[in-house]
Amino acid sequence: MNTRALLLGFTALLSGCIIFDKKSEAVTFHLLASPAGLAMRSTPTLFVPRSVIPAALRRPNVVMIDDTGWVRIEDAHRWIAPLDRAVSEAVARHLTSLTGLPSSTQSPAEDHLVLLLTVDKMEIFTPAGPGRSIFAIPGTAANTDTATLQVTFRLEKSDGTLLSSKTVAQSRALKERSPTEFAQAQSANLAAVAAEIAKLLPNPSSSK
Repeated sequence: MNTRALLLGFTALLSGCIIFDKKSEAVTFHLLASPAGLAMRSTPTLFVPRSVIPAALRRPNVVMIDDTGWVRIEDAHRWIAPLDRAVSEAVARHLTSLTGLPSSTQSPAEDHLVLLLTVDKMEIFTPAGPGRSIFAIPGTAANTDTATLQVTFRLEKSDGTLLSSKTVAQSRALKERSPTEFAQAQSANLAAVAAEIAKLLPNPSSSK
């Protein structure tokens, strides 16, 4: 009888251990939007390695930083892929769509171009106004929040010869300070950054 009671108690204890997992069922995953169908021309291949991102963003969670220093880590909202990889992949797809250049996130064997990306800022900016303070609760300001993105890029030949370098900044208004709205706005910012980079890539007609 004691053995049976002990087994029942142990079974109840084990079944209770999975309760913590209910929180993970509510996790929402986000993807940086980019084109799907891509028409490519032959050469040169554009190699886009993982981007360099701020330390605070190097986690699976969506991290919402603002320009006053607030950092909010969204436990229930996560990126589908590591953000440093997701940024590079999204930019590569945009550039292939815009220029026709084949792109790769792995170093090609043949001669190729290399695009090095550094994300300087990926945050929320609130314009200055009366009563604004670093002690204010994020999202309570009367001024319009914007999602800002600043990227520095270097375009090189495969032998390391520098072709171009530039810092590009973009911003989009946020309807609300939420992870979903933030991800959508940053996707639009990333598309605009890619469009600026595309202007410096080889012209499709020049390779024909």
